Amino acid sequence: TPGPLIYWPITLRWQIPAENQLTVPQVFRRCLQLLSAGILLPGSASICDPCEPGFVKAHSFMCYEHQDELACGAQTLLRALSHGGYKEILGMKGARKITFDTAVMFDNIIVTPSKLAYEKPAEPAEPM
Repeated sequence: TPGPLIYWPITLRWQIPAENQLTVPQVFRRCLQLLSAGILLPGSASICDPCEPGFVKAHSFMCYEHQDELACGAQTLLRALSHGGYKEILGMKGARKITFDTAVMFDNIIVTPSKLAYEKPAEPAEPM
């Protein structure tokens, strides 16, 4: 069974004065910043899953391709958000759809999707 939730984010929450709390849009942007910076990529500090015994990283079940897609997608969404694309990100009525394979324009600024960095290694040739 999981132990008590005594991790630093919970204790830190109570140490921040109420007037300095982040708003929902600020938290949303901060989450995209963390994902786009690679918090769930191999070798990162990551986040421990509080529901798993021990110190299991939250992204340990994801393959490298999915981790890369998550970081690249977050980078593209963060760029769109930085140029006023919040309606597109939230999927509001009448908003354009953000795609991860073609560029989208926001107020004369072109937001280009990030390119994937991970390349699957070639499988070794079988000896004859």
